[in-house]
Amino acid sequence: MKLKRFISLLLAAVMTVCILPTSAFAATKSTAKAKEPTLRRPVSPEQPMWIVHIDTWNYADPAKIIDLIPEDILPYVVFNISMSINYDHDTHTWGMVNDGYELAKSWLRTCAEKNVWALIQPASGGQCHFPDYYEPNTDLENTLFGEFFRDYPNFLGFNYCEQFWGFDQKDFPTTYKQRYQHFANLLKLTHKYGGYLVVSWCGNQWGQALNPIAMLKQVPEFEKACLDYTENYILCEKHTQVGYLQDVESQVLGAYLSGYAGQAGLRYDSTGWTDENGDHDKNYTLATGIAPHIERLMQCGFTVIDGPELIWNDDFNENWKKTDSQGYTYRSWKMTDQFQNISIDIFRKLIDGTIRIPSREEVIERTKVVIIQDNKYASDDGKYCSPVTLFEGLYRMDDDGNLRDNHNFFKKTGRYPTIPTVYNLADDAAKSFEYQVNYTKYASRWGRVEKKVAEFNKIFEKEYAGNMYVRSSENAWTVYNPFKSGKAATARVNFRYNTADYFEMSLSRYSGGVVTEYSDSLKFYLNNYDNKLSKSTDLKTDLIKIYGCTEEPKVTYKDRGVSQAKSKVTTLWKDGVLTVKVQHNGPVDITVTNAKGKNTDRLTKYKKSGITAPARPPIYAGPYQYEAEHFDIKNCNKYVENGCRTGVDNFQGQGYLIFGKKSGASVRDTVTALKSGEYTFTLRYAAAKADISGLALYVNGQKVKTLSLKKTGSTSKWGTVSAKIKLNKGENKIELKADSTLADELYIDNFVIS
Repeated sequence: MKLKRFISLLLAAVMTVCILPTSAFAATKSTAKAKEPTLRRPVSPEQPMWIVHIDTWNYADPAKIIDLIPEDILPYVVFNISMSINYDHDTHTWGMVNDGYELAKSWLRTCAEKNVWALIQPASGGQCHFPDYYEPNTDLENTLFGEFFRDYPNFLGFNYCEQFWGFDQKDFPTTYKQRYQHFANLLKLTHKYGGYLVVSWCGNQWGQALNPIAMLKQVPEFEKACLDYTENYILCEKHTQVGYLQDVESQVLGAYLSGYAGQAGLRYDSTGWTDENGDHDKNYTLATGIAPHIERLMQCGFTVIDGPELIWNDDFNENWKKTDSQGYTYRSWKMTDQFQNISIDIFRKLIDGTIRIPSREEVIERTKVVIIQDNKYASDDGKYCSPVTLFEGLYRMDDDGNLRDNHNFFKKTGRYPTIPTVYNLADDAAKSFEYQVNYTKYASRWGRVEKKVAEFNKIFEKEYAGNMYVRSSENAWTVYNPFKSGKAATARVNFRYNTADYFEMSLSRYSGGVVTEYSDSLKFYLNNYDNKLSKSTDLKTDLIKIYGCTEEPKVTYKDRGVSQAKSKVTTLWKDGVLTVKVQHNGPVDITVTNAKGKNTDRLTKYKKSGITAPARPPIYAGPYQYEAEHFDIKNCNKYVENGCRTGVDNFQGQGYLIFGKKSGASVRDTVTALKSGEYTFTLRYAAAKADISGLALYVNGQKVKTLSLKKTGSTSKWGTVSAKIKLNKGENKIELKADSTLADELYIDNFVIS
């Protein structure tokens, strides 16, 4: 274990203080209630959450994925134990995750050992590894849902993904209404323990009766739970489907601003992407996610980033197996360059204050307009979605369509904020929207797109000129190129805080970032990291021009990424205009000092980011579990990374190890002890045909004893054998070695230290 992390364990044992919620919602809603339970890990603009996936799709080793996350990011991360859905209705078998409860428990124990927060994702769509309890007012305390909260102080709750498909199916008969009745019960439980229910939504033409507004309209138990336990509900916009994209954003933001969800988030997914020709899954690169992530954080007040979704494409890859100097073969993982240069780098911009998440009240004040979905007699689109033409003529791209034909989440202008569509307005903050428009009055108020645009232009001042997305947030500007075709985007922006006159920008495809103004200096954060559409050495050009400085400013820059081609930044000072040419493929900081002019009427007050690292979880003192498919091995038969449909059943993790019977075969793993002392080692194994002797247990290089393993009768019947061992405080090496040829082929599932 790294020294810093070991120290954090000791500190967490002493300082396990949780902070009461500071969100705007808590301040307005809690006055009518009894004292709220303390949140285990608060989520707010000051303490955002990044949900990083430990995913069964790439047969992950949780401990090694956790160890990849940099120390400065780790306090903000909540690890998502993602149990992927792969089910065969004909054979009634899972192709991924044989036993969801056992895998979740095992991986959660690893997260607890590593002293990191964790969620469990049991479902994608209606198909789920856990049962649904949908009878009204069911107490989940004595179910597995309550067990995880009771037994694991690092456990934060449940993440239900893509709740728009797979309901009312053979083997999964739960209806979508029953799922949301289950959510009502689950929200009550999460409230009791200070945890969260995270739900992600993405829409298509068959699923609008399941969307967030539909659920509030159709399931009264869920509506009540959202009002009673708002702070425990996190709703995420998900980019999986290629239609309804801006309606999904509108509804997710609307649930948060209207007081029916405590926080809002974005779960980015490549499968919702279409290129400039409308082709699905072509010309995708994670750089396409730069714009929506920065915009949702800075402009919409989203406090949660979930993902990216497609793990093997954008997050983590397993390396080729390697062998060390002692002859042990081991598995390892690495972060992708795009994960480091985009996802991690954007989050670092949250940490350093470049990106400030506004409060709920701030977003409501700046948004001004809200649509209340009061329609009762229409199609599902009419009853549950935004008005068909709501985004047309405003920020919807001109060549895009409406609702199901809305395939582009980029916005043609930042003049207008995201317009939320809501079920109702739940509290005083929500009721402070300046313009409240009922869906049923939309046509009479804005019968023509031109009429709507004219009114919006009176409400929202024009802040810039050009075809780039630009939107202010006090002294900072969100900027990005909204074109998929490779066309450059340009803008001219008058300064609000800096005393020079204005700046112009030209951004290349998928380039985006933040411009920050101070009275006599400017900072530009630009990112365009592309790992697919061009060579990593190909540099794309962004241009910045600053007008009205009284003398030549000074320009410095710094490349921020890993495996990033060195950027080229050149400057020209001529006729009072500073031109900065930025050639880059990746994140870069550009600082312009001595950038000042003669304007004295500039704004001076702005809010600074108050971001603080959340407390680490309380120390977990329960059993630690180590899965054999993650062991280091020598002379063994093979890893079985995914044990589903292999003829072996009842294993507890994702797979198992065929140890074999060779003399000299051995396995190794590292375990952590909070203090020195005696522990119990329990091995879970299968030996189908014969008793096994000759398997020796070693701790820190010293032989403890030779284990006697009784025949189990089948490779799907697992036995256990235990031994007392002494561990040192901190890290310890556990080895199992065949001192002689074994009497039968040995299968190992895991061992537990308690």
